[in-house]
Amino acid sequence: MNDDFKSLLPPNASKLLRDLEKTGSRISFMDVLNRYLRDPDNCPEHLLPWLGWALSVDVWNETWAESIRRNVIKASISVHRHKGTLGALKRALEAFEFDNVTIEEWFDYGGDPYTFRVFIEIVTEGFDLNDLTEVYAVINQTKNIRSHLEILKAVLCTNSDNPYIGSSFVSGEITTIYSLEVIKI
Repeated sequence: MNDDFKSLLPPNASKLLRDLEKTGSRISFMDVLNRYLRDPDNCPEHLLPWLGWALSVDVWNETWAESIRRNVIKASISVHRHKGTLGALKRALEAFEFDNVTIEEWFDYGGDPYTFRVFIEIVTEGFDLNDLTEVYAVINQTKNIRSHLEILKAVLCTNSDNPYIGSSFVSGEITTIYSLEVIKI
């Protein structure tokens, strides 16, 4: 703490007021400027959980990528303003950086009343199957109360011109595979 601290309190101020003043004076020694603490783009990474808490983020995980944590914080106010609507649900899911999010309500596909389906396309690398539990939690926190999730389907996609697809099969039987030229009917 700075030794040349000058009090602004009157001489008859209580010890509690003096202690509070000294505690508050330390804020000028912080490494982070105040204007960055409320900005999800510029907030230091180690303070993101506190910013998320301050903006009422419903579902949070420290293992998410930094960009996803920042997106969830950015979307929080808009999601809370429109909570219970399809727009809020889509906005909340888009914060996870999914490439395409499609939400269908029961009257779109002839399902049971007040049900909906969510389809997610994932092209970017790094998706973990455990992320689906958090996606499910986000859906439950954001959807309207009367609606029920019928299907949550995540589809892994590729934008590659030459995708490599392989498979293997192990069996105890010997199988002969003939080419189309050998088989004549």
